[in-house]
Amino acid sequence: MLFQDFKNATYYYRTLILILMFTSSLLAHATEPPLLLLTETSPFTLKSPASIHSGEATTFVESLLEHADQNYQLSYQPWKRAYLNAQTKPNALIYPIARAPSREDQFYWVGQLIPVTYYLFRVSNRNHIKIESLDDAKNWRVGVVNEHIHHQYLKSQGFKNLQSVNSNYQNIKKALLGRIDLFPMSAGGMMQLCSRDELDCSSFKPVLQLNAVAKGLYLAASRNTDPFIIDQLKDSYQVLVNNGQHKKILRQRLLRIEAFNQHWSTEFEVLDSD
Repeated sequence: MLFQDFKNATYYYRTLILILMFTSSLLAHATEPPLLLLTETSPFTLKSPASIHSGEATTFVESLLEHADQNYQLSYQPWKRAYLNAQTKPNALIYPIARAPSREDQFYWVGQLIPVTYYLFRVSNRNHIKIESLDDAKNWRVGVVNEHIHHQYLKSQGFKNLQSVNSNYQNIKKALLGRIDLFPMSAGGMMQLCSRDELDCSSFKPVLQLNAVAKGLYLAASRNTDPFIIDQLKDSYQVLVNNGQHKKILRQRLLRIEAFNQHWSTEFEVLDSD
């Protein structure tokens, strides 16, 4: 009888310990500070009730975090501030960030959102602006988005006459007003801005392809992010790629890249800045 009571008591206490351990784990997860999710305000990141084809990057990243069972706090910031916070804050994520050799060791790279190609654009009717090389572009006023990869790249190539703003849309407006002569933008970014803001894409002409800038836009994490979280995010990213959610959510942006190639396929000779 005593032996049976001892066995029952042992079983009871073991069960109680397991329940307490499980509860503690849940409470610890619930009280962990949320991941800081950083991005800028753009058609690719900002969801709009007026369009189902907006904010695709945010939709995908939020799906990934949900799959990885991660709490997060989304913060829209000017890119320069978001970029600095992503380098200094613990457990911080940033998207969509261009991956380039100059940034490779500054972040953990979770996964690619979309491929990207950058171009220098001018207003179509400003035919006196003739660009046949990157050096030619140094003679003109160039609008850039503060600390975007193209800003960093052009600075590294010796550009001095750069005017920085907080968004691509500001550069488009400045170009139309004659306040800048050239501005860099991605193919998909240009098509999405034209679509969202009802701009006439034929008002602009790509004059130089910047192949040396970057090849893809990514979700990345600060270097002082918990490695266990990085592994979870990478695993969830691969699941969403394999089950087709990645392609489904980002399909519209990929179609815009195709539309760019069709719209400007004969507009200019592809000039490789490499």
